[in-house]
Amino acid sequence: MTLLKFIRNLRLRQKLLLSYVIVIFLPTIVLGLYAYHSSKSSLESQFLQSADNEAKRVTLEIGYRLQRQDVSMKSIVFHPALIDLMSNPNQDVYTQFKTMNDKIEPIFFNLMYMVRDMNEIMLYSESGLTELGNFITPSTAVKDKDWYLETKGSDTTKWWFEDGKLFATRVIYNIEFQTVSGELYVRFDYNKIFGDFIGKVNEGYGIIITDRQNRPVLTEHVGQMDDDQLQSLSKEGTSKASIGGESYLVVNKDIPQTEWILHYLVPDNQYKTGIGNILSATGIIVLICMVFLSIIIFLFSETLLRGIEKLNAKMKMVENGDLTVVVSTNSKDEIGQLTDQFGSMLKQINQLISEVYQTKITQKSAELKALQAQINPHFLYNSLSLINSKALRIDAQEISDLVNYLSSFYRTTLNKGKQIISIQDEWTNVQAYIHIQIAMHNTRFEVEFDADERVFQFEMIHLILQPIVENAIMHGIDLKREGRGKLILRASLDGEDIVFAVEDNGVGMEPYIIERIFKHESTGYGMKNVQDRLQLLFGSEYGIIIHSQPGIGTSVLVRIPQYRHIREES
Repeated sequence: MTLLKFIRNLRLRQKLLLSYVIVIFLPTIVLGLYAYHSSKSSLESQFLQSADNEAKRVTLEIGYRLQRQDVSMKSIVFHPALIDLMSNPNQDVYTQFKTMNDKIEPIFFNLMYMVRDMNEIMLYSESGLTELGNFITPSTAVKDKDWYLETKGSDTTKWWFEDGKLFATRVIYNIEFQTVSGELYVRFDYNKIFGDFIGKVNEGYGIIITDRQNRPVLTEHVGQMDDDQLQSLSKEGTSKASIGGESYLVVNKDIPQTEWILHYLVPDNQYKTGIGNILSATGIIVLICMVFLSIIIFLFSETLLRGIEKLNAKMKMVENGDLTVVVSTNSKDEIGQLTDQFGSMLKQINQLISEVYQTKITQKSAELKALQAQINPHFLYNSLSLINSKALRIDAQEISDLVNYLSSFYRTTLNKGKQIISIQDEWTNVQAYIHIQIAMHNTRFEVEFDADERVFQFEMIHLILQPIVENAIMHGIDLKREGRGKLILRASLDGEDIVFAVEDNGVGMEPYIIERIFKHESTGYGMKNVQDRLQLLFGSEYGIIIHSQPGIGTSVLVRIPQYRHIREES
């Protein structure tokens, strides 16, 4: 309610500005924010997809390179001569050397020459085969190595990076007895495996390859990392990491053919730069739209308000008594039409003033009649005062009280011919009326008055309560056949309103009678006139409400606002 009152009291220019902000600027800002967040979401999706695709490309490239080496290793471990040599350690030394020199070493030298990535090939025998040439040695030499047991328990190629060496291992099976007869160890040239590949990584991006224990295998284009940072790297999905003081988006992928994990690092600032560009573009577009709309709004407002302000200025001059103002305009819109109509009305008023002046004599005559009508109440008050004094002389207190009630009743009823009366006087009027009725009914009913003193500071239309009380007595209490009648009159504050209640314990009314009370065709209750007067002055939300139950009684509520009438000085 307070907000509506605040908006209602704003000037028209302020209301227009507020409406433009709500209807135009606010949706523009909302749309701008929506466009920014949509573009940001789309960029994030594209950025993540691009990083994921690049990480997939890198893992496939590494997997392909390692797979080529895996083929070479399979050609060794599945060579029949090698399997026969490693599975039959009891052969004579001559046969072993001949097999080694004629069949196995040529394969090794050929692979190392053709592939060129292999730096070392070694066979570790599990079957008691002693050192044989440069390529065979007992497995006891490597039983304390981490890779030994893991390789022995697997039938696939295992890749390792330890002490700066890149190597792969694979078991050699004794096919006849399905047992492990040895292990193949091949050390590769690290730079030849990864060197030319690293140059293909996008500038500014980083790569970290770790094993399952998060030990680094490869670190390129990334700042110095400590063990805690390495351990914090996720093993799957997408994550964020801070390395060397830089923030990265990390895409994690398993590398085929190995148990290694690729961590593809994308600098956060590249992503944030794109977001910043979107924010700047969105802000510029919204700003341009708001500037353009502001210019349109200014032109429209000035065009609309100029005519209203001129009309308002002319009206103030007329209000101050200058009826000679010429009001006209060349505009043909609604404001222009209103201005022309006001000018036409002002001309008619000036014509009527001269005509009204001629009726002054008639008005003087009416004033004389009104003065004569004022003599009658004075005569009535003087007469009642005389009766009261004579009653007091003969000690007739009851007659004196009735005369005083009657004098108060007529004084407040006439109210000097005015329609507005103080609530204090209206309350006095109805009290006097009730006391007269009690005397006329030989005290057959009792009355109770209950008024909040704060209501007496306000005013109301006169002769509102008396007709309601009269109905309560005539059509309620008088028709009661059993018991003593009771009438209750209350006055209280209810928020910003004043509520009067007239309650009786009479015969009550049926619902259809209540409906007829406020209709034109109803007779005998006088409530229609009271209701019309109240709503004419105060509005349709105020007036009379009736609650009644047959055989129990009736309650009539009268609701009016807290009203003060500004009287003209005599």
